Amino acid sequence: MESEKTYLQNLILNRKVVRNYVESDKTFPALKEIPKLTIKIPTAGFSRGIEIISITSKTNINKLAYFANEESYLKKGFGKWISNSKAIFLILINQEAYHERYEKMDKQNETNSTSWSVPYWYVDAGAAMMNCMLLIDETGLKSGFLGSHNMAISEIKSLLKIPENIEILGFVTAGVEDTTNRNNKQKTSQKKLIHEEIYEK
Repeated sequence: MESEKTYLQNLILNRKVVRNYVESDKTFPALKEIPKLTIKIPTAGFSRGIEIISITSKTNINKLAYFANEESYLKKGFGKWISNSKAIFLILINQEAYHERYEKMDKQNETNSTSWSVPYWYVDAGAAMMNCMLLIDETGLKSGFLGSHNMAISEIKSLLKIPENIEILGFVTAGVEDTTNRNNKQKTSQKKLIHEEIYEK
C-alpha cells in the first residue's frame, strides 16, 4: 500500500504557476505573514543578502502591471494577471552583502565571492522565490512568477525607492485563478530529469 503523502508533498504536487487572475473582494490576512517566512532561507555564509518588498496597494499593483508590460500580454489574448493580483512580492538581491560577508576574517580561506562559479545570491533568491510561492498556495490563492528581464526596471526602482545597487529577481504574484480563461500551453517533450548514480539521457 502506497504511503500517504505529507502536507508538504501534497502542496508541492498540486502547486502550479498561474498567470491569469480574476478580481476579488475577498481578503487574505495570511498574506501579511509571507514576507518574513519567504526570506527564512539558508544564505551563503549567512550573508542575508536576499530582501523582499510586499505590495498590496491596488494603485501600486496597477503601476507595476504597467511597468511589467501587461498590456502586451493582453493583446496576445492572455487574461489579466499582474493587475488582478491580491499581492505582489518583489524578491531583491543585495550582492554587496555577499561580498562584505566573504571579506570577513572567518571567510578569508574561502573562495572569494567574486570568483564563484555559481553566484550563490541567485541560488538563495530562487530558494526565497519557492518559499514565497508555496506560502501563497497555502493561503488558498494561486502563485505566479515574472522575471525582471521584460520590465521597466528603472521605473520600478524609482516607484518603490529601491537603491540602484539592488537587483530585482522578479515578481511573485498572488491571486485568484481565472478558470474561465485558460490558454492552451504548448506541450514540451518528455525527457529524463531524475537520475540515479549517473547521468542518463
